[in-house]
Amino acid sequence: MNIKASVALILCIFTHSLISTSHAAQSSSSIKDQQQAKLESTVMNQNLTLEKRVKALKSLLKDEIIDGSIQRTFCVWDPLGKAGPVTAAADDQVLRSLHYGMALTIETFQNENELIERFLDEKSCDAILVSGAAALQFNGFMGTIDAVGAYPELKHLQLLAQVLAKPEMAPRLANEKYTVLGLATLGSTNLYMENTELSSLDSIKGKDVAVNRHDLGAIALIKALGGTPKEHGLMAAVQSFADHEVPLVVSPSIGYLVLGNGQFDKEVVANKLPLAQSTVQLIGRSQRFPVGLAQLLREDFLFKFNNYAKRVDKELAHIPANFWINSTESDITTLKNLLIDVRVELRDEGFYDATMLRLARKIRCRFEPGHSECTNPVE
Repeated sequence: MNIKASVALILCIFTHSLISTSHAAQSSSSIKDQQQAKLESTVMNQNLTLEKRVKALKSLLKDEIIDGSIQRTFCVWDPLGKAGPVTAAADDQVLRSLHYGMALTIETFQNENELIERFLDEKSCDAILVSGAAALQFNGFMGTIDAVGAYPELKHLQLLAQVLAKPEMAPRLANEKYTVLGLATLGSTNLYMENTELSSLDSIKGKDVAVNRHDLGAIALIKALGGTPKEHGLMAAVQSFADHEVPLVVSPSIGYLVLGNGQFDKEVVANKLPLAQSTVQLIGRSQRFPVGLAQLLREDFLFKFNNYAKRVDKELAHIPANFWINSTESDITTLKNLLIDVRVELRDEGFYDATMLRLARKIRCRFEPGHSECTNPVE
């Protein structure tokens, strides 16, 4: 055999070897992909037992397991600090997460902005529990839940929570950087006034109104009513009201519950008609919470939703009935129309998510199918 023929034979053998190796690698890779897909499907299957789903999850995350558990750090915002109700709920989560093979560490922050800055600048928090208004910057779909008038009552939010826990909703709840791991109620958001003389909508004109700087809907609504929004962090906004720096404040129920004990004058009242339902949402880093782990956490939040709601109701029960002021029919009609206008405006400006607003309308119409927006929708 001459040299030329020998080289050709060697090249042929070498090429065949490469092809065989490539096929073997592709086959191995294909089997591995199929195994992973099967495990992911198992975790997402709500018809299977939790034990089977957790076992599959641990197989998927086996490289991250330390001392038998998936270890994560949750940083939570609680205006009352470590003694507050949000921290207590987070501590409950530590025990419950053991069922999912997770070992949680909880860190509490009283300043929400400080917590968010920490999350954005550092990697020490795998997930943060923040107000729904603040969540808008991480996930527009979920952040729109707290849109003014979108979910008027707790029953609307309860139905939404059930929808969001469905596995098919997972793509809406995550992006490349962040994934939403659950939500809970903070009660309704209302307009608080220093006395009954400010109970009409007309009385807001020309007045300063303290608002949470993250609540774009409340800011736009106060402007539409002729007031001047004074933007603060949530608790700073309520404190400015308690200190008589402003005559009105827009706040979730928790704001009153935290500072209302002895800090407000006896003349303080609140408009009974909610401006929104306020939530807290758990936002995680997508790399730290793959789809399966995120799904189990969202289902767990749904399981506890009513329990958290009862905690809020228990605290609200201490507020006397005459604290809540009923609006006139004329003011109610005006306010409801303004809430729609604000939602549409912020949707068109790209702040509120159009899909969430449509979902909210469908849920509202589920309870009130005869409402005009159900036959002539603008959202």
